Amino acid sequence: MLIKPREPFNFSHTLRFILSPPALLNGRQFAPLLDYFQEGEYRRVMDAGGRLILYGVREEKHGASTALRVRILAGARGLAGDLSRDSTEGAARVSETIALVARQVERQFSTRLDLEPFYRLAKNDPLLRALTAHFRGMRIPQAATLYETVVSAILEQQVNLTFAHQVKKALIETYGRSTEFDGSRYYTFPEPAALAIVTPQDLRRLQVSGPKARYIIELSRLTLDGTLDLEGLRGVEPALAYAKLLERKGVGPWTAQYVGLRALGHLDCLPAADVGLQKAIQHFCRLRKQPTAARVEKIARRWAGWRSYFTYYLWLTYWEGREWKAGLLRKLYAR
Repeated sequence: MLIKPREPFNFSHTLRFILSPPALLNGRQFAPLLDYFQEGEYRRVMDAGGRLILYGVREEKHGASTALRVRILAGARGLAGDLSRDSTEGAARVSETIALVARQVERQFSTRLDLEPFYRLAKNDPLLRALTAHFRGMRIPQAATLYETVVSAILEQQVNLTFAHQVKKALIETYGRSTEFDGSRYYTFPEPAALAIVTPQDLRRLQVSGPKARYIIELSRLTLDGTLDLEGLRGVEPALAYAKLLERKGVGPWTAQYVGLRALGHLDCLPAADVGLQKAIQHFCRLRKQPTAARVEKIARRWAGWRSYFTYYLWLTYWEGREWKAGLLRKLYAR
């Protein structure tokens, strides 16, 4: 099956954030946890009605435009291979599976988003204009579920990159499900049912702090019994979704803004307290000291309406080398 994103679209820039954290100063790289790129193809496992489906997404060029070729690789008997092929399963089941995968891919890669208003805004700002030129066509990749995003954000609060990756890896490999394909194992994020029955002591063994363990378990139980409908937040206004997220224990302003940016597709999120964002603003705006959250909010007013993309572009600069960053500064502040 082919999905044609709205142009401009850049597959590699869109994938870069989710495939692996940026290399550390010592050059250390981190292995992907849930999102994989093998043999020129992005791969991810999803739950389709209780079945684990491994799908692949490959970029194809058609003249000046880009298309995404989607395949089911494993997990659905009779559906492996290109989705356009005939299947021995019932037509209804085939159609349902195809629709589930297609909706997830379209949402993940924000294929229908019109970026032209953002580019028009960027033309009036030297920093944003330079960043949009470099990362042109990038979309903020959307996480598969809000539950995954909230739990991940809780794990990542106030810890360094290496430790957060280590803890998340342990959680996924201990409580997630997995499937194999071509000699490789692919994991899913743990489901609410898996984490609702653990104890804080179980999670402490994975180096999850006591408070975080309690937050995650409570969130999982509320999600499992239907008291909390995280996916339902997709259908409400951003301000209301933000307020609803803040009602949850363990979810503060940073987490709520991050979830809006990475799972709800909200365009105007600003996690102003994010240290990485503050340091990037200090560096590229040549500030004498790291800005406070209040100053970040003030600086970002001129990008209102698209502050999620302003944030994300600055985050992506951490994947770039020192020479590129130095060159950008020279370009911005050339006399």
